[in-house]
This record gives sequence, structure tokens and C-alpha cells, in this order.
Amino acid sequence: MKLLHTADWHLGLSLGGISLLEEQRHWAEELTQMAKAERVDAVLVAGDIFDRAVASAEAIALYDEAVTRLARDCGARVLLLAGNHDGAARLSQLGALLETAGLSVAGSLKGAPRPVTVGDAEIYLIPYFHPEQVRLLYPDKEIRTAHEAMRALMDDIRARRDPGKKLIIGAHCFVTGASPAESDYGAQLGGAAQVGAEVFAGADYVALGHLHRAQNPAPHVYYSGSPYPYAFSEGACAAMLYDTADGTARALPFHPVRTLRTLSGAYGDVLSAAEADTRRDDYLKIELTDRPAGLEALETLRALYPNLVMLAGTAGAGGAADTLSVRELQSLSPGGLLARFCEEVGGFSPDDRQTAWFLSALASAREGGGLQ
Repeated sequence: MKLLHTADWHLGLSLGGISLLEEQRHWAEELTQMAKAERVDAVLVAGDIFDRAVASAEAIALYDEAVTRLARDCGARVLLLAGNHDGAARLSQLGALLETAGLSVAGSLKGAPRPVTVGDAEIYLIPYFHPEQVRLLYPDKEIRTAHEAMRALMDDIRARRDPGKKLIIGAHCFVTGASPAESDYGAQLGGAAQVGAEVFAGADYVALGHLHRAQNPAPHVYYSGSPYPYAFSEGACAAMLYDTADGTARALPFHPVRTLRTLSGAYGDVLSAAEADTRRDDYLKIELTDRPAGLEALETLRALYPNLVMLAGTAGAGGAADTLSVRELQSLSPGGLLARFCEEVGGFSPDDRQTAWFLSALASAREGGGLQ
């Protein structure tokens, strides 16, 4: 049996106010092509399918399209489990009906995990949980931490598993010793929230989600990572392919059309280099080494790099670095925009009278059709 393991889709996520749905649609298509090319029997998505519990209509539409293609066009059994970003109840709606279509969903942990048999393997799905939920399932056990809760779940699974089949676990958790990525802002990093890898003893493959960096923190324990880099420090992304025939696990890389990059240099050098840059549509963070991150520089660079997300600069010798994001610019009120401009260009803050003059002139220009 071949299993394709992916996680942390975060459908609907935006970067600095820029929607990433187009990028997510691209890797969803690539994931389908991976499943077809490798003739996989199952696809396991280990949580955080959506970026927020109440997902946008566009994110839900992409989810419907991606999962339908995996199940219908690839003929694969699709297995989903809820992560901490997902609305578990919404994700598991119509669960019994979806099972008949080849889709298994584990939402809130309301009972002991049950196996899904695919070929020569039993697959158990453990969604994101709080220890209190597990304590209700096993009242005779002392459960205070996430580690103790996962151990109780795994002890139960080991007692019920079919020893004649491979054991695959899907879970959404933070395993001790794993390394979080910059975009793992939702990961609970405290000691009580971490799970020791030893609790998964006996499993042939553990498919994890929650951390966005692909890694193998213990034998048979894998994070696939997210299918797209969601922070500037994050690199190439992949899905994992596990084959029960020989026990191998290997990464299948994604090939994004646009990715996240950081450019650094003097303002003039960055402008000069833009002409020859063949990847100007990438999502960029630009770090200026010789001037502050001002509005004028941001607008000039945005004309060259339409997906500029953040501009960083220096305040001069001994000065602290400053940053200006496109989201911050877009959120400024007209009065706030004036104040920032005056501070950058003239080194002063406008008083109430100057602000009133500016707002009055702006209103007149808009009424006359001079501004949109």
C-alpha cells in the first residue's frame, strides 16, 4: 500500500494582506498529479486544512475541489484529521455519508480512534486534542499533559490493532525534538504541550502535522511540512510518500510558480537589479542597507515588485532597523498617511489644522473625480 502524507494546507491564508489562494490552487493540482503518478492507495492530510475555524467561501471551494479530485480522479482513500486551526465540527459534518465516497474525517476527539483499513495497513487518525478530552475517554488513567494523553491513546491503539497489518498513525501535535519553523505561530511550544516520540512505539509510520518544516525527528516519525513556504525563512516544501511493501519513506517536492524571497542591498542596487530579475512576481521582503523603510521607497519598489510584502531598512549608524509592510500601508487612514509622510520627509508631526486642510483637500479632489 502506498500512502501520500501531507499536512498544514492552511487554505485561505494571506501573506501581508496578499491572498495565497492562487499558490494553494497550484500545489493542490501538483498534489493530485503526485497521487496519480505514484498510484497511491491513500492520501492522509494531518491537520490544519484551513487557516481559520470559519473559512472563507473561496477556501472551502478549493478544499472541495482538491479533496474531490484526490478521491474521484485518483481513486485514493482520503483521510483527514482536524488541526488546531480547523473548525473540527464543521470539518466532520456528514462524516458517515462521506465515508461511502472514500473520505474519512476525524474531527473532535469524542471517542477512541478507530482504524481505517487500506490494503495491508490499519490507519488510525488522532486529531488535535486537549488532555481533558482524553481524560474523559480513559477516566482510570492519570492524564495531565499532552504526552500522557497521547500515550493513553496509543496504548489503546496498540491493544486493539491487527498485528497482521502495518500500523500507520496520523496525528497533529508537537513532538519533542522537532524544530518549529518561523510560521509555526500556532504551535504550542510549552513543555506540557509536547509529546515524546517514544509514545508511538510499534507504529510503522507516523504521519504528523502541526509544524511547517519537513523533518524526521525519530525513526518512523515524519512531519511532511506545509506544501508552501508561509514565512521568508522557510525553504523548499514536499509531501511524503510511504510504501508498506519495503517500509521506505521519501519526499516528493513541490514546484511553486512563485515563492518567498528576501533581497538585501543598497536602495540603488536593488533598483538596478530589478530590471534583470526574472522572478519579479515572487513574494518579497526587501532589506535596505542604506536608508529607512519609507513610504516613497515602498511605493517605488512595489511598482517593480508587485508582490512586495515587507520593506525593512536601517535608521543609520547606530540606529535600529525599521520595517514597513504593505498591509500596514493599506491600513493607514488618510490622516495616518499624512502623519507618516510628514515625519519621513519633514521630520515633524502635522498639527490639527494641517490635518484638517489635508482632509478637506482630499475630499474636494475625490468629489471632483481627481482621486479614486
